[in-house]
Amino acid sequence: MINLPSRVKAEFLRLKKRNTLYLEIKHIKNYYFVYQSTSRWDKEKKKPIKIPSYLGRITNDGKFIQGKKKKPKELPKELINTMQSIQEERQTKLERIVTDPKKYKHESKILTALSMNGRIPMSVIGKMIGLKETAVSNQVKKLEKKYDIKYLAEIDTSKLGYLQFLITVKFTENFPKTEELNNILSKEPLIQLVLLTKGTNFDIAICALAENSHEIVALVFKLRTKLNYKAIWDTAPIFEDYGTIQLREEFIELLRNKLLVREYAVLKELSKNGKVDFSEIDRLHNFDKGRSQYSYYRLKEKGIIKRVTISIQNLPIKYIAMIFEDIIDFKLFIERKDKTLKDIISESNTQINKYLLVDDTTSPAGIVLYFPVFRDGDLEDTIEQITSINLGVNTRTYIITSILLGNFCYRNFDNYYSVQYKTLVDDYSEKEITTKTYYEETGRIKKEKNKYATDIRGLDRKFK
Repeated sequence: MINLPSRVKAEFLRLKKRNTLYLEIKHIKNYYFVYQSTSRWDKEKKKPIKIPSYLGRITNDGKFIQGKKKKPKELPKELINTMQSIQEERQTKLERIVTDPKKYKHESKILTALSMNGRIPMSVIGKMIGLKETAVSNQVKKLEKKYDIKYLAEIDTSKLGYLQFLITVKFTENFPKTEELNNILSKEPLIQLVLLTKGTNFDIAICALAENSHEIVALVFKLRTKLNYKAIWDTAPIFEDYGTIQLREEFIELLRNKLLVREYAVLKELSKNGKVDFSEIDRLHNFDKGRSQYSYYRLKEKGIIKRVTISIQNLPIKYIAMIFEDIIDFKLFIERKDKTLKDIISESNTQINKYLLVDDTTSPAGIVLYFPVFRDGDLEDTIEQITSINLGVNTRTYIITSILLGNFCYRNFDNYYSVQYKTLVDDYSEKEITTKTYYEETGRIKKEKNKYATDIRGLDRKFK
């Protein structure tokens, strides 16, 4: 916030408390102008952009003078009809992508198969969905182009000795420019994800990795020194329960001394392109034939590589919300935790899972849910659903206005393999589904019940 006279500042803070959206103030020629920021999705930049709306000005004695609303100009009838046609076309396309499961049943199953194993043979997918290998291959190519699909290795950083932390920052006065934030934070390889948010308690959320608490304390001290702004910093360990994020190349470079040369090379190349041929990795790094493939299976055996997965980059997401469930009644939360688990793995009517990421938190104790919003009202419906369950939690919501650094992993994970489903079966006597799909590199599909097992798209209906 700019330096304001005390009366102007008091009035501006009063306006901020009364307004649910983000407000900003500008000082121009001895006048203090107040704007309300909304946002729209920029398809090219793939992030929301701010649209300021003028509210009024504050006089030097602290009086707010509301701005006069301009009478909108009447548009030509032809232009109105054209705009309506474009809007109807966009809405139809969105509804087709989001709410037409019958027409896109193969698409959903293919995306699930690729999410579970990005290197899965086309013949295996063909057996799953009842199509020929060439037809599957053509559909996969179309989906890759349509959704801008990226293939990457899903890495378990805990197997490499790293802990996860959530750092939140609330600036009490001035807010640094985006370029300054990016220049400082991008130079820290331990930082994997930086989110600009709109909420009460913090302005920035940072997901970072560190080998111990001393390393994360040193990182925060370094950032506070470089970002010389008055701010409240909070750091807490988190435990990834569902989903994953894309690890930055700068972090992968840190693993050079933690792994064997061949293992590091494989991890590095698969993080850039999960579909790269092992023969190509051998060629790039001058390995003997077959060494990269052997190292890949060694990494999987150790649990360092969970799988090669995908991230669907091109989706009509309006924004992403962070939903905090802070536990206030621990006994009630444990008694009804199965309802939370069922909510996390419930069926989504989009091309990706309902939640991108779910983390357990320790300070305060609870859960953080990263929820992608496709349509107006989705977030409100989800919050209402969580509240109606009465989990013994206090719910806080933050809107992610921009992803400054890193990215989420957008995919359609088979929830049969989730920690949540296993917990429901082991701890809450949920009857285990006997039909299971095996997404193996070998191309073999094992059956527990039917000839070709299918995924569990009807999981949420079973739980209701």
